[in-house]
Amino acid sequence: MLTYLFIQVLCLVVLTEALTELVVKSEIFKPLRNYMSKNKWFKELIHCGYCFSVWVAFWMVLLTQTTYPLVPTTVPGSHWLDVGLMSLVVHRASNVLHNLIDKWTDKYYDVRYINSDKSE
Repeated sequence: MLTYLFIQVLCLVVLTEALTELVVKSEIFKPLRNYMSKNKWFKELIHCGYCFSVWVAFWMVLLTQTTYPLVPTTVPGSHWLDVGLMSLVVHRASNVLHNLIDKWTDKYYDVRYINSDKSE
């Protein structure tokens, strides 16, 4: 069971990182980003990969019901606590994966990508 959970969380981490990159940086989602930019909150959310991945991770965990019972199920609201905690784990791990990919492809330390629109 623990191996299955590990594989499922690993898949969610990769999926969260991939979906975040697609929405925040790809040309396909540029019209959506432009449309959502009319609202200040959505504009900040959809242009920030770190912020956006929190919500992607939350919905991925919620839709797949990937939770690990960290709190006894007799505690009221423990399901939502599990979803919230697992979302944060997936979000943070996807950010680590993103940073590793950027370092591997030299985008992280390349001066062309620091404080430029190319990194967004």
